[in-house]
Amino acid sequence: MIERKRLLSLGYYKKAPSFTGSDKNKCYKIEKIHPEESEEDLFQATIWPGPYSSENTPDEMKQKNTAPFTEEGLQELVDWMNQLDI
Repeated sequence: MIERKRLLSLGYYKKAPSFTGSDKNKCYKIEKIHPEESEEDLFQATIWPGPYSSENTPDEMKQKNTAPFTEEGLQELVDWMNQLDI
């Protein structure tokens, strides 16, 4: 199970490009994005089956979701990743 406390603070995501991790066969990447059509920053989570890196996994095997760039948004993505069967 992916836990919120493993994903670092909001301050980290303001400065770092992304955070990657894994939980059993689930690999994931959390990053801050700023879509052109949006006035606000968002979190984007990408999840894929392991054991390979994102770069070595075909896009059709990845799932993505976005949420507001807030503590609640990060928790929303954690909940989403945990309910996926990878």
